[in-house]
Amino acid sequence: MKLAHISCAFGRHSVDQSAIRRVHGGHVGKCRTCATPLEESSPFRWTKLHIRDAGLGGRFLG
Repeated sequence: MKLAHISCAFGRHSVDQSAIRRVHGGHVGKCRTCATPLEESSPFRWTKLHIRDAGLGGRFLG
């Protein structure tokens, strides 16, 4: 499990297949290890989804 957290720190997230949802014509899911929101940018290619934090600044969650 620790190796999975280290790989997430380097940006190698693995998508949880049971948590994939279809939103506005695209697929959105989350990482199995750290629950970071992910979106499918191209078929079978997942990138981190940037979510703004209630207008409190330029910070991102995830």
